[in-house]
Amino acid sequence: MFKAFKTKGKRAIYAIAALAAALIISAPMSAYAAANPLGLTVRQSFAGSVTDNTFTYQFKALDAGNPMPAGSTADGGYSFTIAGAGSAEIGPLNFTRPGVCRYQVSQVIGTEKPGYTYDKRVYTVEVYVDAALGVDVVVKNQDGTKAAGISFENGYKAPGGDSVLTADPPVKKTVAGNPSYATRFSFQLTAGDPSYPMPAGSLGGTKTIQIEGSGENEFGTWSYTRAGTYYYTVYEENTGASGYTYDKTVYTITDTVKEDNGRLVLSRVITNSLNKPVTAFTFINQFSDGKDGPITGDNMNTYLYIALFAMAGALAAGAALYLAIGGKRKNRKKAV
Repeated sequence: MFKAFKTKGKRAIYAIAALAAALIISAPMSAYAAANPLGLTVRQSFAGSVTDNTFTYQFKALDAGNPMPAGSTADGGYSFTIAGAGSAEIGPLNFTRPGVCRYQVSQVIGTEKPGYTYDKRVYTVEVYVDAALGVDVVVKNQDGTKAAGISFENGYKAPGGDSVLTADPPVKKTVAGNPSYATRFSFQLTAGDPSYPMPAGSLGGTKTIQIEGSGENEFGTWSYTRAGTYYYTVYEENTGASGYTYDKTVYTITDTVKEDNGRLVLSRVITNSLNKPVTAFTFINQFSDGKDGPITGDNMNTYLYIALFAMAGALAAGAALYLAIGGKRKNRKKAV
């Protein structure tokens, strides 16, 4: 009897052990499937400064019965959008049986808009599900090579014939005073970045023009082919012309170029050194010949000559007076 009980006890222990093992194996499998659903990240980069930068993508199953995200349709798969330089998550995908599940990710392009560049790559995603429902994901390019991830590159550049021309306000030069001859003055237009568009005749983001005496001149015009914000400065060079006090005003040009329905639109603001809006570049230089102004190195010689002449005149007058007095004394002695 004891022996029979012992045999039955062993069988019970074996049964309990087998049941425990089954629970240990099955528990992680179900927990993994519930706690670790698969999610795929799709990234987008965008080059260009336009607000219309949202693109549509599609995630499709290549095998019947593959798990799909919520919101998927039977024929169209799963669609989603990404704006600008952003990303989107595909999922969750819950796998309940081992095997290989294949998917495809591509951009939905349709009618291409002028100026836009579209990434037409098609990625294949292979999900390997093992017996414990663990997953291993492999992303492949169209040629079958392994890809580091799912990413698309889109952009916008105004079409070749689409550009916006600047309106060039003139540089106005005024000379206050009465110089005997006209002096040539120089003015510079400098771009905030050498890569900015510039008028013809520029070098390294700078163009210089000249005005002789009082008058006007222009730097010329230039065109923008991309949306963005561009900065320039305009000022007069101090070339040290004799007798002149130079205008130190620095003007700032702010050009904002935006895309509107496939066309570029320019808005411009010009401000002076006090950050007040103006409509022209006006410079006033003061000329002084030294008569009413302070003595400088330029008019020192004139004053020196005047002083020398005055001294010479005084000496001559003194000599004449001395001779006159001496002659009178001699005449008195002869009379005695």
